[in-house]
Amino acid sequence: MFSQIEPNQNVSDSSVIAVDSIKIDTVQREERLEDVLAYNSDDQIHEWRKKMSYLMRNAVVNYTDMEIRADYVEINWETGDVYADGKRDSTGMIIEPTIFKQAGKEYEQHSFKVNFKTKVGVAYNVRINEGEGVLVGNRVKRANDSLMYIRGADYTTDTYFIERKTEEPDYVLRASRAKFIDGKKNKVMITGPINMRIYDVPTPLTLPFAYLPMGDTRSAGIIIPSFGERTDVGFFLEGMGFYLPIGDYLDLAVTGGLYTKGSWQVRAASAYRKKYRFNGSFAFDYQNRVTGIKGLDNYSKSTTYALTWNHSQDAKANPNLTFNIGINYRSSTFYRDGINNNNIINGNIYDNNSSSSISINKIFPNSPFSLAVTANNNLNFNTGDMLFTLPQLTFNMSRIYPFAPKVGSKKGLLNNLAVGYNLNVINSINTTEEEAFTSRMWDNAKNGAKHAVTLNTGVTLGSYFPVSFSAGYDEVWALKTIDRRYDFEERKIVDTNINGFDAYREFNMGTSVSTNLYGTYISKNENATIKGIRHVISPTVGFSYRPDFGAEEWGYYTTYRGADGKRVIYSRFDNGAFAPPSRGQNAGLNFSLRNNLEMKVRSKSDSTGFKKIKIFEYLDISSSYNLAAESFKMGDISVSGMTRLFDQFNLQFRASFSPYKIVFEDGSTRGTEIDKIGAFRLTGYNVNFGYNFDNKTFGGGEMDSKKYKKRGSVRNENFYFDDYDYAHFTIPWKLGLSLNHSYIKDNTLVGTNNTVLGINAAISPSPYWSLSTNTSYDFVSQRFSQATFNFTRDLRSFNLTFSWVPFGQYKTWNFFIGIKASILSDAVKYDDRSSQLINQSNF
Repeated sequence: MFSQIEPNQNVSDSSVIAVDSIKIDTVQREERLEDVLAYNSDDQIHEWRKKMSYLMRNAVVNYTDMEIRADYVEINWETGDVYADGKRDSTGMIIEPTIFKQAGKEYEQHSFKVNFKTKVGVAYNVRINEGEGVLVGNRVKRANDSLMYIRGADYTTDTYFIERKTEEPDYVLRASRAKFIDGKKNKVMITGPINMRIYDVPTPLTLPFAYLPMGDTRSAGIIIPSFGERTDVGFFLEGMGFYLPIGDYLDLAVTGGLYTKGSWQVRAASAYRKKYRFNGSFAFDYQNRVTGIKGLDNYSKSTTYALTWNHSQDAKANPNLTFNIGINYRSSTFYRDGINNNNIINGNIYDNNSSSSISINKIFPNSPFSLAVTANNNLNFNTGDMLFTLPQLTFNMSRIYPFAPKVGSKKGLLNNLAVGYNLNVINSINTTEEEAFTSRMWDNAKNGAKHAVTLNTGVTLGSYFPVSFSAGYDEVWALKTIDRRYDFEERKIVDTNINGFDAYREFNMGTSVSTNLYGTYISKNENATIKGIRHVISPTVGFSYRPDFGAEEWGYYTTYRGADGKRVIYSRFDNGAFAPPSRGQNAGLNFSLRNNLEMKVRSKSDSTGFKKIKIFEYLDISSSYNLAAESFKMGDISVSGMTRLFDQFNLQFRASFSPYKIVFEDGSTRGTEIDKIGAFRLTGYNVNFGYNFDNKTFGGGEMDSKKYKKRGSVRNENFYFDDYDYAHFTIPWKLGLSLNHSYIKDNTLVGTNNTVLGINAAISPSPYWSLSTNTSYDFVSQRFSQATFNFTRDLRSFNLTFSWVPFGQYKTWNFFIGIKASILSDAVKYDDRSSQLINQSNF
């Protein structure tokens, strides 16, 4: 058979397109083409007897919403079959793949065959970009527009492979058979046995089947578990479960764990979000821990639980009314006896408290009033004590100036008079974990209301001495008071509750005056290193007065006869929701002195040529003197300060001195203060300082690229190379040291010391490696606390992390490999761990 090649006389003009159509018998409507089939190429061959067309070089075929671009195309006009092949080199290797487009989606393959009438086709070496990843199949059978069957499927989220920077992805999920469903809303790939291969090396992460969501929309799927072994609970599968999107705003993930020594756990987690309205998350954990061997002394069984719910209202929903929830309710042994090994790695094992709150806040526009209703809960893991506040109502009026002019500045005491008001209604319950949410928890309920009115005003004397005046009035309402007596038969104090409304009132007033004194030294030498020094002294003197509300005339306190027959003073408002009225008259003279010392020195790094150094950011000295006290009128003298001599050096200190002498009896190690002022006696101090070293501390810093002529990469890491091809790069590192030293003596003969050194270090030996550690050393007990070492490797598409606690009460290690892509971050991971819990440290 001979045929004639018909050259395209207008190859460069892409607008010239030949159009052919076939007239089909009207009886066979199902085989008729739906639209005109248009094609174009550099060269064409048509065999009309066989109803075949051959398009060569830069072939383009368009039909309905489909488009084919290839180096070679065959069209069978009778059957509707179209075969396309990519451009090949002299050895027969594909150098340019074919492109198949439909409905805005693009597929690459070496070659394929498709029927335009049935839409069924077969393709080879197909590449499909979906969402964050790429799907590559050796042989793909196209059943229809939304269903494909794949043999030899590889899926990866390697960005270098997606961007065609490499032909070898760093990892793939490989399955021999798979089905790809391209739905209108969801895209998923369902596979048979699947294995994760890293740099083409098989890993232990193998599953009998997989359900991988793809595309940008959420999709239901199986969550792949992590596995490992721990000394206390045995081998385990942890985190296996199912993810289910519920509607457009809610999802649900149910996971569980099984352990060979009998332990098990289950977790349900949900997240929800509505744009511009609210967002939140909910989770419930239940763990059944079994350790040891049943029948032996080391056998134990316990259950723990945790409930978390976080809800936040978007500020745009209603700026004047907000509703927020932060529930963190868990059993006291959830961390200590929990199964989850991550609680040891991240330090949650040392948490001693958990707290929860629910709040509603209302702001009244164009007014100073606001209202807040809250419910709180706090659990102490060590003692098992629980404190509920159900509920607490706070009504607040911010400061108003009733006598201030509507226009202009406020002048004088009357114009500056500010009035504030606060109402606090509270119902608190102290109970235990065992009695929580039972009728017994209400036996210790405390409730009441407190009104607080504040008055403030001030004036400046002589432009240098601002004087402030303040007064406060508190009124407390109680619905329950007590009557206290000593039961001589039972030998204990008995409180009898008295129900009924009662109230007490308190008031106070005070005034203070302050000023600033400046001392400045400027060097006359223009070349001096220290250009100047400035010292600012801010003295404050104040006086406050509060009557003795424990006096008999107020009627707030009474007495009962104690065990020794003596009268003991108590208030019927003891054990209330608010503290009882204050006892003892106070006419206090308060004084303080704040110092700020800084200097200006020459600096080459500063653009101005100088920089400020704060010798003392603050240095405070304060004390008080009670004019109304019968004895011990002078209070302790407190000294505190903070300095930053260097940019990364921070020193804070605090000390307390008693002005009274102390007397020790023979053989006693604890003395008694006497009302006699003598030499100031140190009662305690605390010093805390730290310094951070890094690669810039000793003159290092960024790499000077001007020194090197060449730049290249080794295994995707960039380096500068010298003339001898040695790589040079900056190694960022940091070392943080903090020292806390405290000393307490009080009235004892010998004080107690406590000194702890904290160490925090990190280094990145290469751009993708990170090593860090943190620990502390107690000089008194001469022991290290728990130390944690972390090794992290960024492997482009996934992260490798190894965490290790080598000693301490909780010795453990954890090895983790996880995919970075959000579509697979929770589904594809390898987590291997081991831990050993011991009673005492063997370090």
